[in-house]
Amino acid sequence: MKTIDDRKKNYYEEIFKVTEENNRDAFRNLFLKMHINDQVELFHLLYPEKRKKVEKFLEPAEFAELFEWMNSSDQSEAYEAFSVEYVANLFHYMKIDNVVDFLSYRDEEERKKMLDQLDTTERSRVEEMLAYEPETAGSIMTKSFISVSPISTVQQTVNLVRTFSKETEMVYYIYVLDPKSRLVGILSLRDMIIHPEDTKVQDVMLTHLTYVRLADDQEEVARMIQDYDLLAVPVLTDEDVMLGIVTVDDVMDILVEETTEDFNEFSAIRKAKTKIDKGEESAWQTARVRMPWIIILVFLGMISASLISSFEETLSQVVVLAAFIPVIMDSAGNVGTQSLAIAVRNISMGEKRTKEEFWRNILKELMAGMIIGLAAGIVLALVAGIFYQNIVLALIIAFSLFVTLSLSTVVGAVIPFLINKLKIDPAIASGPFITTINDAMGLMIYFTVATKLLHIL
Repeated sequence: MKTIDDRKKNYYEEIFKVTEENNRDAFRNLFLKMHINDQVELFHLLYPEKRKKVEKFLEPAEFAELFEWMNSSDQSEAYEAFSVEYVANLFHYMKIDNVVDFLSYRDEEERKKMLDQLDTTERSRVEEMLAYEPETAGSIMTKSFISVSPISTVQQTVNLVRTFSKETEMVYYIYVLDPKSRLVGILSLRDMIIHPEDTKVQDVMLTHLTYVRLADDQEEVARMIQDYDLLAVPVLTDEDVMLGIVTVDDVMDILVEETTEDFNEFSAIRKAKTKIDKGEESAWQTARVRMPWIIILVFLGMISASLISSFEETLSQVVVLAAFIPVIMDSAGNVGTQSLAIAVRNISMGEKRTKEEFWRNILKELMAGMIIGLAAGIVLALVAGIFYQNIVLALIIAFSLFVTLSLSTVVGAVIPFLINKLKIDPAIASGPFITTINDAMGLMIYFTVATKLLHIL
């Protein structure tokens, strides 16, 4: 019996064959029956010369939905395979926010070529959206929504939804605007179903509104939709005039992008922001975005090297101390990174803390560090005592590890909040950065204690 993967593979092979034969009707018959996710996968698997044929096989209206479903690298593949005219024709069937998102990755010359293919009205709408600051509510909103007057009836609203449902991205919320296009209420499909047809919208609309401003950061918009469990959130000007909505599907993409960005920064790997994402980075691009942090960390690492050098006399007298340097450094870095991860997550989730809550959290992290340090110190002391038969050495290691881990948790928890106060992304307080700081602190504590007790070692 054939598995699903085998059937899919055979189906793909059949499409590859008819593509090779330039059999347009057979291609359309096979391709258009597939789920859109499989269509994207198959398009990606086609050789570049075969991708060009898709332009002749599918109408712009048929490929537009597929194009919207693609990620930026797949869209770039399509853009390179198709003519400018064909890509521009896709825009007629795409949601305007998706058009703007695609154009934002193109350079000025390419963008102008495609905009020239649009009629005056469409071009004006797209250029207006492109004018908003990147990564703000204005840049990711869609102007496709249904609005009614407060004096409209439920029946009139239902008729309006029926008329424009196919042209509108979000029909579950109906926005109530006054004569000056200011948002005064929101109506849901449920409200229209449960109330009599002659009921006035103003009598059943929700007036306690949740909204965002044009200049609000897209991450804040995503968090609001997530917190209030919304399908869409209205975007208003400072005068409360409604210009568009941000939908939950756009928010999901944003959350993925922001999480990836935070992870990259947390790992000290800043992603290069290029206009066009052409897929995999070259070795040089990969090295270029990582290099600045690595060079900074090299200089910070010299602090640890200089600390070891300054305690050379202590090491020369008790060489066995060197055996536990990696343990002290690694433990401090690991514990600090754990605290950092929790702190960055709390900040990214929009958690607000009062001064009392902040200090309570620091105290909790300190207590956790002390417990971890005590347990780790006892275990390491037993190991040192058994293998080196030196009780003083075991006590030095245990005490040093206890103090180091206790303070490392505090360092990992405090630094992200300090950086956030400076209006800098807290993810920049990356794991390697915290690790390097805690390495130096751990070595200082370890050698200071060892030097003070050197006379009895």
